Amino acid sequence: LSGKFAFYGEDMRNALELAREELLKIYKLSLEIVYEDSAAEAKLASAAAKKLIEIDRVPIIIGGPGSTANLAVAPLMESTQTLFLPVSANPKLNEAGEYIFKLHPDYDGEITRMSRYLYERGFRKPAVLYDSSSDTQIFAKDFFSREFSRLGGEVAATEGSDSQVVSDFRSQLIKLKQAKPDALYFFLIEKVAGQAVRQAREMGLSQPIFGTTAFASPEFFTTAGKVAEGVMITDQPFACQGKLLMRDYCARYKQKFPGRQPTQYGAHAFDAAQIIIKIAREADFDKEKIRQGLLAVKGYHGVSGEFSFDAEGNIRDKDFVFRVVKDGKFVDFPVENKY
Repeated sequence: LSGKFAFYGEDMRNALELAREELLKIYKLSLEIVYEDSAAEAKLASAAAKKLIEIDRVPIIIGGPGSTANLAVAPLMESTQTLFLPVSANPKLNEAGEYIFKLHPDYDGEITRMSRYLYERGFRKPAVLYDSSSDTQIFAKDFFSREFSRLGGEVAATEGSDSQVVSDFRSQLIKLKQAKPDALYFFLIEKVAGQAVRQAREMGLSQPIFGTTAFASPEFFTTAGKVAEGVMITDQPFACQGKLLMRDYCARYKQKFPGRQPTQYGAHAFDAAQIIIKIAREADFDKEKIRQGLLAVKGYHGVSGEFSFDAEGNIRDKDFVFRVVKDGKFVDFPVENKY
């Protein structure tokens, strides 16, 4: 609710409040939700998780974005047998324990698709700018380097910057420019990604810029401005102009929270609340039966898209889509299914 992922955390809280209202109407069930701020930092997340478990005695915790924080609290969740559903892309959470249910698909599925797209479109020397304070973005940088090299390309240069303290990327961009890349791939969150895109263009870096689902927020456009035009990303299937279920969710969300644009993080949280309560009622609120019920979720059609938990309790992959900035917003960019 504060820090670098505050916008997404607020979106998840809004979505959970919307879910609370709808579940009350459907099941006549009073749902209590206790919120604690992790600020996407390991130390604060650990203190918050300890309070939720030891003082508030909550049986189920949904984790906001920020894999560093979620990885830090996962051992506590597992040791106390607290059901933990983090919205994180880091594959390390896949093996964090049997009480950990990762709601966000793995980052590697997204990066693999973009790697193939870049290589088959003739790019051979992309350069990478990444967030060195994020376990997930460090993983992404390393995975892309290996995957793109495997295809036959070469990463021209990589530069990291701590997004918690830095919003000026010009020193890193100078080094990337000197490597003479044919494309730029940014592993950054939306606010600083927009700043990096704007500074890259100001410095004369005219190469195509690519990114990830982390760009998909109004805050990206606030900092990038008009130079965002043409930026391409891989993204979650969630979109307010998407399927009927998504459109209906967005309409209800915007009515309740005017001026806010729903994101896929809140959509994940909304689906999680719906699934948890449905299973909990059928399991007579027995925690072990709820855990087994979550493992059995296959082909669920939610507002975040269709998904399934695997045998370890993780959403591992989704049908990521390609989107490109056109007229100040991300729109679907059709590509062949091979990606």
